[in-house]
Amino acid sequence: MNVSVPRLNPSRVAVAVLTVAALLLVPRLVGVWSVKDPPPVLNVRARADPNSRSNDTDSAIAGLQQRLRTHPREATSYIGLAQAYLQKVRESGDPALYTKTDALLHQAETLEPNQADLFATQGTLALARHDFATALKLGQHAVQMNPQAARYYGVVVDAQTELGMYDAARDSLQAMVDHRPDFNSFSRIAYARELRGDTEGAIAAMQRTIAAGGAVPENAAWAYVQLGNLYFGRGNLTAAQHNYDSALLTLANYPAALAGQGRVATANGQLQQATVLFQSALDRMPLPEYAIALGDIYAQLGHQAQAQRQYGLVQAMDQLLSANGVNTDLETALFFADHNLEIATALKRAQAAHAARHSINAADSLAWTLYKSGDPQAAEPYAAEALKLGTQDALKLFHAGMIAHALGKPDQARGYLHQALDLNPHFSLLYSDLAVKTLSELQTVPHAEGTK
Repeated sequence: MNVSVPRLNPSRVAVAVLTVAALLLVPRLVGVWSVKDPPPVLNVRARADPNSRSNDTDSAIAGLQQRLRTHPREATSYIGLAQAYLQKVRESGDPALYTKTDALLHQAETLEPNQADLFATQGTLALARHDFATALKLGQHAVQMNPQAARYYGVVVDAQTELGMYDAARDSLQAMVDHRPDFNSFSRIAYARELRGDTEGAIAAMQRTIAAGGAVPENAAWAYVQLGNLYFGRGNLTAAQHNYDSALLTLANYPAALAGQGRVATANGQLQQATVLFQSALDRMPLPEYAIALGDIYAQLGHQAQAQRQYGLVQAMDQLLSANGVNTDLETALFFADHNLEIATALKRAQAAHAARHSINAADSLAWTLYKSGDPQAAEPYAAEALKLGTQDALKLFHAGMIAHALGKPDQARGYLHQALDLNPHFSLLYSDLAVKTLSELQTVPHAEGTK
């Protein structure tokens, strides 16, 4: 079976000038900053105790721990337990499990250092820690050792995507889906299409992802949330809510779905209900994005002390992630820039993120941080870089519009802001009203000669 990954559509790129995920909504990174993460390319069921009837992650972990007590020199069980821990991070948000995973993989390496599954799992851990260059090398090594294992290509695809190697990622994804069209490959096709502005194609691929089914209930619930996020990005709140509800029917109290419902409530002006939903998500999984959203709602309601508590929590989470080897330069730079915190530090971290990976998300983070630091001239080329794929992302369009406005380019600013608000008038609690206000002010500015 051959499922083609869509090639770049020039007409869409010309019309849609901009871009996460969405992780999520947030950058699509394999880590605990964002839940727009593709499922790890592993299957904890395959590693669980074969005598157990349960397929949940905790049972897999318990079965593998028992296996290692009786077979302490079995490298495959160390790898399997490491994989189960990586899945557990998705379900718990506990970055301390990365350190445990690292130790397990080190033990497996001492026993059997030259096996593809080891390299692929090490690559998945590197992705989770946002060390994408290392993940790429490990994933490629795994593929070279066993080019028939489709899931190894997933590590390569994710690393290439986050490094901004979009054409190479598309080719790797085609190889992945050619080997095995399944949940893991379809979900990556959805994101590849989303990046290139093909939202309809992304929705279709995510619907196919859901139909294919994931390895564990969390994977299936995640897919519903991603479909909801795609609809939310288009301003279709009804369809978004429906899919968040479906995620909760698949996995009760799933934090990402609760947060999705919180975004819909926020967009509908139901801020008190949104605080309940985001707090519920945060209580179940301490992700920075939930604390940021909760803080922003409290600030909008005028509860500044409660907002500042949430923002302080975000910074504490960032320190915990760093202590467990996760690089959060890109995400922290955007958070600082959005909330006017430590702008000099934000700029340094955005520059470091862009130097490490030339992705459109890194370019957008650097553009916005430069703008917030008072240098729209330097921000402009990075804003253009962030738009180069034609991704339909209202927030990135807003960033580009504000940068153009600051540079005295009213026609360009009007175009970007119109696109952002046409895509989703509720794209940001922080910035939607500002986009409307700025666009209204720009309507009084004459168009340049030769433009409409």
